[in-house]
Amino acid sequence: MTATAPTPSEHPAAVPPFKLMAQITAYRTSQCIRALVELGIPALLVERARSLGELAEITGTKPRLLERVLRHLVNEEVISLDAQGHYLPSPVTRHLVPGHPQSLRNWVACELDPLLWRSWENLPEQLRTGTTAFDLAHGSAFFDWHAQDEAAQKRFDDQMNGASKGIGAVVVDKLAFAPGTRIMDVGGGNGSFLAQILDRNAETTGTLFELPRGVEDHDPLFEQMRSNGRATTQNGSFFEHVPGGADVYLFSRVFHDFDDEAAITILQNTSQSLSGKERLYLIDMMTSDAAADARGSSQDIFMMTQLGGRERTADEFTELLAKAGFETSSITPTASPVSILEFRLSG
Repeated sequence: MTATAPTPSEHPAAVPPFKLMAQITAYRTSQCIRALVELGIPALLVERARSLGELAEITGTKPRLLERVLRHLVNEEVISLDAQGHYLPSPVTRHLVPGHPQSLRNWVACELDPLLWRSWENLPEQLRTGTTAFDLAHGSAFFDWHAQDEAAQKRFDDQMNGASKGIGAVVVDKLAFAPGTRIMDVGGGNGSFLAQILDRNAETTGTLFELPRGVEDHDPLFEQMRSNGRATTQNGSFFEHVPGGADVYLFSRVFHDFDDEAAITILQNTSQSLSGKERLYLIDMMTSDAAADARGSSQDIFMMTQLGGRERTADEFTELLAKAGFETSSITPTASPVSILEFRLSG
């Protein structure tokens, strides 16, 4: 007699895959958070508790529709609701308000904008063809598009500036340099990270090496450092050359934007300008092996779909550096998602 397999309803351990269901529908909450931020509701709630009618009037929205979105975000503990039916902040609401030291508002505005959102529709095609999903969606590479789209560039800069300041607050304490040290931040964006390094290390000077940008696009603290003579800028592309003359070179969250071939080009251009005595620091997320860390693997997929880049383990960074003629000196974890890898020319 042949036994038949039990149907799902007959199996004693059969339960709906609730975690999988939540993962499939997580975008619903993401888009509700985006709407909340675009309407400015987090800042209104931080000021004081508000009724539904008041929020609808201020934001110009339909009360019945707004209530449904707010109810969901209460259930998700993004905001709170008191016994009198007034909405007020939850412990995380302040992180969606501009000006908070750990605000994620710019993160929401950039990552959930339709520009990046539409890229994900092309993930299956990227897996088939190897062409980055952003390129497939928009007919242009990420940085090429942003160079022509001022609004998109501002969203991206604001997000990166917030991340740099948050990470920098933890990282700078582990980067101590003697007075007189000349520091170069390669691909340092608007200079916010370099400014924090200079502020932490008295009597050092720094150079921001980056593509051309207007003075108004620089971090205010960096501009202050420029005005008092402690910071300068050099414009150029690290795919063409990296200037010499510094004692310390910083690469903060640069290499995860690119595949191995592009990263090696940057490193080889750097090596051509070195004497061999310089100290070099790679500041980046270093994912665990086997992609067991969901945060790391999520970030890796983001880099893959948007920029064609990738996150790497410490061993992968070491292998990458070796291919370009460098050797790893030390790796220092931090309380942030990034680690600090010091390296130097081999030999």
